[in-house]
Amino acid sequence: MVMTDKICPTGKDIVVHIIPIFAVQYVMGVLVQLRNTVLLRIALLPIIPWLAWRGFSLFDFSCGNHEKDQANALFAAATRVVFYGLALDAFTEAIRSFSPNFNSWRGDTIFDPSLPMISKYLRALQISYLTVWMAYFGLQWGYYTLTLVFVPIFRQNPSQWPPLYDKPWLSTSLSELWGRRWHQTLRFPFVSCGGIPLAYLFGPPGGVLGTFLMSAIFHVIDLRSVGRGGSIMAEVGFFGMGGVGVLLERAWSKKTTPNRRVRGVYGWIRTFSWMALWGIPVVDAWAKAGRFSADTFPGGFQPTMALLSLVLPPDVDKGFVLKCLCFGTSLPFLVYSLFNLP
Repeated sequence: MVMTDKICPTGKDIVVHIIPIFAVQYVMGVLVQLRNTVLLRIALLPIIPWLAWRGFSLFDFSCGNHEKDQANALFAAATRVVFYGLALDAFTEAIRSFSPNFNSWRGDTIFDPSLPMISKYLRALQISYLTVWMAYFGLQWGYYTLTLVFVPIFRQNPSQWPPLYDKPWLSTSLSELWGRRWHQTLRFPFVSCGGIPLAYLFGPPGGVLGTFLMSAIFHVIDLRSVGRGGSIMAEVGFFGMGGVGVLLERAWSKKTTPNRRVRGVYGWIRTFSWMALWGIPVVDAWAKAGRFSADTFPGGFQPTMALLSLVLPPDVDKGFVLKCLCFGTSLPFLVYSLFNLP
């Protein structure tokens, strides 16, 4: 977890970042009352939460007045709970739209045997891509929901709840992804129970592999604790090869002169190609175990479907619309992020 510095907004910042939130919301309200505006409403739907997230992530509205810190922190957490909850539900429903069996505990493979080979693997890659975002939004939603509980009720300081992630999509190495940008909430038990004992026996490489092995064991227990089985080989393979990848990066760094590391776009491609290679079997195991059928919210409430029902005709395939929204917002965001790699 990392701390993010915010600035006190100026009048220009309010005009540029805050007023557009209400302007777009007003335009949406007008369009709902007009005919033949479905495509415009679909296009505007993801823009409102994105503008809100951007505005409240950049600025400190207390401007140094610490008496307002807790109220502002709670407001920001509540905003994120809504945003991440909607995003989690949207990506979950987009995944379910690929197969009717994803809506039941019977599960299904992400590899459709009826498709040609290229189409079959592209479909699997699409589902795996959405699953990564689903996991990201799910953990964010749970984290900020707990923030809303522990800060006001148990009187914890907002500084005890720093950001959970550090923009993992900007990672240009596996070491950077797992060591800093992905959430670190379970780092201590993984290192203590797996990394330190194996480091004592086999040195630093054993510490790396031991940490990833303990992570694999945790995720296997996670699936088996709810009676869904899963694939031990897929889980151990993904996290085990994550450790191998980190060791290969370190070996490359030592062999090159002077300790050159692959960064930038090439490092990004290498990192996420490695993740995709070993991650797709894990997503397939989750899909077969019926993982995607779990309710996102209590009672099977589907907020994104409810919102789409307000702006779309009844005969429109909402699952297809959600897929278009999820890919249409996340992919341009990733392309934009590539121009801002460290």
